[in-house]
Amino acid sequence: MNSSRVEEVAALRAQKKLDRQAEEEANQAKIEAESKAHEANMARIAKKMARIAAEQSGEPAPVAEEPVAEEPVAEEPVVEKPKPVAKKKAAKKKAAKKKKVAKKAAAKTKSKPRGRPKGSKNR
Repeated sequence: MNSSRVEEVAALRAQKKLDRQAEEEANQAKIEAESKAHEANMARIAKKMARIAAEQSGEPAPVAEEPVAEEPVAEEPVVEKPKPVAKKKAAKKKAAKKKKVAKKAAAKTKSKPRGRPKGSKNR
């Protein structure tokens, strides 16, 4: 191999390594965001279950509880693809619809018989 090819291969390996690290970090951030959302959902469900249990036991429902302060979640930048712009067609006048005439099915013609005719003595 010549030296320029070796350098290209080394540069590609380094780039792949950086890409893998970036992908791993993005996956980790996604997992953390999902876990926070799950914890918030479970807290909401726990509140509902407590309220239902209180109603069933005859106790008055708790008035207003402290709202859960959520930390702003840092979202990874989303690359938006430009949407193709559809060409507008010129408006056409609608023509009066013609009634469809039902066509009768053509009578089937008898197909040619195959094999030896019945009653034939030619064996």
